[in-house]
Amino acid sequence: MDSEATFFQMTGITKSYWMGDEWSPVLRGIDLTIQEGEFLSVLGPSGSGKSTLMNIIGCLDTADSGSYMLNDKPIQKYRERQLARIRNRQIGFIFQGFNLLPKLSALENVELPLFYNPSVSARDRKERSINALHEVGLADRIHHRSNQMSGGQQQRVGIARALANDCLLYTSDAAD
Repeated sequence: MDSEATFFQMTGITKSYWMGDEWSPVLRGIDLTIQEGEFLSVLGPSGSGKSTLMNIIGCLDTADSGSYMLNDKPIQKYRERQLARIRNRQIGFIFQGFNLLPKLSALENVELPLFYNPSVSARDRKERSINALHEVGLADRIHHRSNQMSGGQQQRVGIARALANDCLLYTSDAAD
């Protein structure tokens, strides 16, 4: 057994949806364990349940059955307000469409999720955001708006936004 801590574990995860006039199982008994520091890619054809799984991992959706433990806490027992706190403080999202607000600078876009974390001071929020932008090579674009950056630079702002919150888990909805 590896000495690294298990901080993410799913057991028997199922999820089904109504599609047209029939009930369609999308996830059927997913078991997944990730040790601290590990990386994972979820691959599969369109319609195979990747986005559904990522939404459950990111606490944006809930499983119909099974258990999901994040940092030794049972996610399925939390209410929506508690899940919002977990999303804000423990899960970093990197969106395919970047989800940048066009009127905000790169720095302001990275700072945005930190505004909703009362334990992060304004000074710390700015420092963490600047450091994250430096980490992704955008030190010279901090005050640029998204329409003043290339697609790759916008993507790196999205990555910096996830990194700035110093999360336990990072999730992305990359293209099929």
